[in-house]
Amino acid sequence: MFISSYSRVFSCMVDQAMRLKDFSLEEMEAWVQTLGHKAFRGRQLFQWIWQKGVQDFDEMSNISKGFISELKESATLNVGNLMDVQTSSSGTAKFLLGYPDGRHVEAVFIPEEKRVTVCISSQVGCALDCDFCATGKMGLLRNLSSGEILEQMLHVRRYSERPITNIVYMGMGEPFHNYDEVLKSAYILHDELGFGHGARRITISTSGLIPQIRRFAEEGHRFKLAVSLNATTDPVRTTIMPLNKRWPIRELIKACQFYTERSSNMMTFEYVLLKGLNDTIADARRLVKLGQQVFCKVNVIPYNEIGGTYSRPEDSVIEAFLAELSNAKFPITVRWSRGNEIDAACGQLSTLRLSEKEG
Repeated sequence: MFISSYSRVFSCMVDQAMRLKDFSLEEMEAWVQTLGHKAFRGRQLFQWIWQKGVQDFDEMSNISKGFISELKESATLNVGNLMDVQTSSSGTAKFLLGYPDGRHVEAVFIPEEKRVTVCISSQVGCALDCDFCATGKMGLLRNLSSGEILEQMLHVRRYSERPITNIVYMGMGEPFHNYDEVLKSAYILHDELGFGHGARRITISTSGLIPQIRRFAEEGHRFKLAVSLNATTDPVRTTIMPLNKRWPIRELIKACQFYTERSSNMMTFEYVLLKGLNDTIADARRLVKLGQQVFCKVNVIPYNEIGGTYSRPEDSVIEAFLAELSNAKFPITVRWSRGNEIDAACGQLSTLRLSEKEG
């Protein structure tokens, strides 16, 4: 199990209110003991914050008034504020969260017939500059703490009338560039005193950072892995995803093979269809050959237009591409765009809010 350093968290919060949402269970237990309380008080706090989702210390009914007073003086439950919620006719909703430093991130609520998925962000902006992604155009502003990542889930859970079944780290940012905080938050999502979600219902996505893919495999995490492939040749992938210069497709496939062999888990290749760039029959055939080398499924995503250079292929092109994939010996899924009227491309809502603020 992944456990971050309590001393690291404690040292960066001296002389200010302790942000309890940034604590793992172990860190919470250690902190309450510094106040002279038993470790089980930390477990109670942890459960109140995440499992029960309270917004005020006074709601913690099994904690003494004396301890509540101590908590009010030395700690805070506040991490950020819900700034905006936009909804679409499909039921998709986009949440904009703001933080004291003026930064914003977004989370997306996606209800479907048999499941409810939440897409959460791991960074403010992104350093990878993928050419088709609105978030990449922001650049990397900063990482999110585990508490800032998880607070997105709290807001969406309060909104949803149905139980959340799946969580994907596919919002703003490259999760593996914020590896420690992402894994810390994932274990809180999984913890029975936290959100209690099964590890196989939590997916961590990466654009293809090979060292982190190998580390993820070596550490034996049970969460699912998704890799953004998006092209079948190095020239095209390098054009839209500059990190391909450092880690080309051949090396990426090797890392994915290492992950599936080490973990025995099926992984997912994400493939965003871009008009005239990666949507040909030849691309589909190459995608089948790549997929056959790895224990995987492929998720095809017709591009959700955000303005600019790239556009969505015509429906006939999409249908022909999918027809060619039908011969594959691995599962193929299609993620159709939802919530276009609320700027549902990753990073788009925050980018617009930032532009309005700066204008």
